[in-house]
Amino acid sequence: MRPLLDHPVLDMHTHPVVPDVWLPAITAYVERGNPAALAEPDRLGKAGELRGRLAEQGVDHAVVMAEEAPITTGMVTSEWILDFLAAEPSLHAFVSLNPFLEADLVARLDQLRSYGRVAGIKLYPSYQQFAPNDARLYPLYGRAQELRLPVTFHTGTSRFPGTRLKYADPLLLDDVAVDFPELPILMAHSGRGAWYDVAATLATLHPNVYLEISGLPARNLPRYFPDLHRLAKKMIFGSDYPGLPSVKENIEIVAGLLGPEGARAVLWENGARLLGLH
Repeated sequence: MRPLLDHPVLDMHTHPVVPDVWLPAITAYVERGNPAALAEPDRLGKAGELRGRLAEQGVDHAVVMAEEAPITTGMVTSEWILDFLAAEPSLHAFVSLNPFLEADLVARLDQLRSYGRVAGIKLYPSYQQFAPNDARLYPLYGRAQELRLPVTFHTGTSRFPGTRLKYADPLLLDDVAVDFPELPILMAHSGRGAWYDVAATLATLHPNVYLEISGLPARNLPRYFPDLHRLAKKMIFGSDYPGLPSVKENIEIVAGLLGPEGARAVLWENGARLLGLH
């Protein structure tokens, strides 16, 4: 049972359990962090199983992410995710766009929006090996800004083979935030490992930039972000399920660290506002 909260919980960063299409490094990562998840892999048309597992952990709504990164992690395609989530209104699809796989990213986004229920975009610069401030991406950012679609960028360290760490520096998002001031930008993992201070500075400086805390042990948040309470208004909860053993534990720790007002902002309001859930 989750702690007594007077609001729903939104997990802004989850993945389906699909070992058949993961590269070996991802399967090994999940096996180390949450081996129980591999015993019940998700199947097409069975998103209710994922919803049920997240509900058991205290999650009411969740973003589920496509991942088209064939060099590093695998191909969980956007079409697959949109099909997978079609019958689950509490699960929200973030599609994956890769500038090395698509000549026209705007056309690709519009195609996916006509195909299914697109709630946002997930980009993996260090896995897909591009700089997030590359001009090739600017038409996509313009279209996403027009549509008010949030864009989540992978930031911070990762150990998967093929990762280019230089593209994971959140400072590269400063250009994007300046040039697209109405584009909601989420920094997944909040600059994990090397750039917590940079990520916090960007979230403080830009109204449209948010810290997204997936993949971080919640108990360490005060160490990563000494000004944690002030940052709560620009922080969004994510778990990176299935890569951790207990989403519930992280929810409980966040609630305990931030108190009722801060927990409501981080666990629900900040993300729900971006998704249009309230």
